[in-house]
Amino acid sequence: MSEFVRNLWYVVAWSHEVPADKPRAVRVVGEPLVLYRRANGSVVALEDRCSHRQAPLSLGRVEGDDLRCMYHGLKFGCDGACKEVPGTTTIPPRANVRAFPTVERSSWIWVWPGDPAKADPKQVPEAFGLDNSEWAMRAGGIDYDADYQLLNDNLCDLSHLDFVHEKTLGWTSGAKWSAELPRVTTLDNGLLFERWFRNHPLSPGKPLHVDTLNTLRYLLPGIFLMTTQSFPLGAADATDKPKPLYRRVEQQSVTPTGHQRSRYLYATGVEARLATPQFMDGIFGIINASFGEDKTIIEAQQKVWNELPADRKRAFIPQDKAPSMFRKMLEQRLAAER
Repeated sequence: MSEFVRNLWYVVAWSHEVPADKPRAVRVVGEPLVLYRRANGSVVALEDRCSHRQAPLSLGRVEGDDLRCMYHGLKFGCDGACKEVPGTTTIPPRANVRAFPTVERSSWIWVWPGDPAKADPKQVPEAFGLDNSEWAMRAGGIDYDADYQLLNDNLCDLSHLDFVHEKTLGWTSGAKWSAELPRVTTLDNGLLFERWFRNHPLSPGKPLHVDTLNTLRYLLPGIFLMTTQSFPLGAADATDKPKPLYRRVEQQSVTPTGHQRSRYLYATGVEARLATPQFMDGIFGIINASFGEDKTIIEAQQKVWNELPADRKRAFIPQDKAPSMFRKMLEQRLAAER
């Protein structure tokens, strides 16, 4: 069975996926949770079960700051305490449910499934956010029948764009990702990737060639924050960088929901000044097609892994460096919790 680091902030939903008047079921590291909003709009995360007969609280009703189970009517506060049992004024022992630390930031809802005493909201990284006036953003999500570490591997090694996405994302980027290995720097909570693509077309079939700087932060437990900036030719080797001709951002998260089950949330954005509806439709169509390609190959990869003996040897290539570094970071956190 999969083991998960619990003392980390995990993205469990987009903000817009949790409305003001209806609870939502989510899962993280094998835990079923229910999310709902209090009267002031803040998000609450409780375990998704009533303490009485284990009915899912995600089928319940929001009442102000509380959540009522719609099986026998027990009502729970935002701290998980049982506040009411119809038919009696006595709250029975073991009636409470677990509440989880929760933060809403950058259009994501983050949950801490580990020791609540160790949950520091300051550790939640800033992303771009869907409501950032600088960017026009489109967002989506995919569920995977695959271990989250395979998704992390995929996002720490973008050389696959030339092959998995040969006719989609790799083609539109105009770059050769497998030929330009990034400079990888270790951060306290992840990895920093930086690479220049020199003298490539800004878009397929167009005469304008540019130098492009790609910067990616990949943070624990699986947060992908990337900025792409295209400059006039020569910028890659210039001391003083000119103003970029084109900028783009990506905000993605990988969350383990259970054994070989993962949730992948993603958003892409371009400068708001350039974002016509037609332009955004084209970009997001390519993004959705590309991530469908990822799902196909990663889920197929998982099936092969499941059939191999544990001691089966495999080849290593230079592109494996960063995925191995990120796996080691997670393993160190897991060992500390053990």
